[in-house]
Amino acid sequence: MELPDSLPAQLYLLTYNPESERMAGRHRSGYLGPGLRAAAVLELERRGRVAVADGKVVPVAPERRPAVAAGPGVAMLPDDPILTRVLDQIEGSGRHRSLRHWIAKDNRVTTRCARDYLEAGRWLRVDRYRVIGLIPRTSVTVRDTRLVRKLIGDVRQTLVGAAPAARVADRDRQLAALGVLAEMGVLFSRRERRAHRDRARELVADLGPVGEALRKVVRDQKADAAAAAATSGG
Repeated sequence: MELPDSLPAQLYLLTYNPESERMAGRHRSGYLGPGLRAAAVLELERRGRVAVADGKVVPVAPERRPAVAAGPGVAMLPDDPILTRVLDQIEGSGRHRSLRHWIAKDNRVTTRCARDYLEAGRWLRVDRYRVIGLIPRTSVTVRDTRLVRKLIGDVRQTLVGAAPAARVADRDRQLAALGVLAEMGVLFSRRERRAHRDRARELVADLGPVGEALRKVVRDQKADAAAAAATSGG
């Protein structure tokens, strides 16, 4: 089995916890929803389907899209419902909205789309059951643990390893930067993010305005959660 040819799908796989042999829970997955949306924008931009200008996302007209000769399959979209959903939203918006808008949108639905896509492609197994016969729950496990463990190892070494970032594959650099910005604790602990702060800045800078927008969305969502907690506690 090979990895899915989609940046957001690969990012979702990085929530696998090799110790528990399960996908991490919400706390250790960090801000996965915004991370997936940012990954989708990066993928769509790489494939010439959208452009980012002045902090806004603009759909690219068919006549201006790259030819297939620009790279193996670059002009073609993987059969990934996340990419399709985000692109349809951008093209159907009728106006050029900001990166922050698209990254913050539909986070829970996007996360579920990623899981369902990976289940359909047999990268994941999803077991559905009910607690005391009433409360629906799911248990998500990886089918090819060797494949996903290697992906995790490669991405982790991008941040914590000694190799110069310039020698690391573009996809691993992007995944590592997204994992840092989305605060995916199952991938990088807070201590690791602090210890490798300079390397993290270098990786995040490569994401350009998408990385900065993701940082702001995570900041906004943290502030909203803190405000909600303070209100409920009061």
